[in-house]
Amino acid sequence: MLHAFAYILFILPFTAWLGHELKRPVDLKKYWGWLLAVFIVGVLGNFSSVISSGKLSNFLLHASGGAACTLLYVYLTKTLKLHFNWRLTVLFLFAFVCMLGIVNELAEYAGELLDVGKFSFDTHDTWRDMVANTTGAAVVWLLLTSYNGLKKHS
Repeated sequence: MLHAFAYILFILPFTAWLGHELKRPVDLKKYWGWLLAVFIVGVLGNFSSVISSGKLSNFLLHASGGAACTLLYVYLTKTLKLHFNWRLTVLFLFAFVCMLGIVNELAEYAGELLDVGKFSFDTHDTWRDMVANTTGAAVVWLLLTSYNGLKKHS
């Protein structure tokens, strides 16, 4: 549940700040449906431990984080009225997912240093997490792109 709230607590001030930097008007409430979707994906990600334990559960948790990042990216671009071609969208989405993934890995590392808990399974844990983040983001981006393509042709 903490992940679900963390996504929202991050994206609102981040979007407002970017709007200020880009000198664009920002209505943080207009696309609230995307934030609701982010919250739901975050909550569902926490149930990955019910499905499995260990590395698969961790992979699913991080994949849901990547999925949430894609939804956050959509919220950000819609709110700031940013439009890119598909190649730049993929590039910026990947950069956004990587940025948030690294912040998450730094938080896990800090948690281990502060003896809050153990977040790493082995030396490959961070790399698996990054692959899971990217996989979750790619799957959701492909689903949204396919859906939008189908909508245009209907």
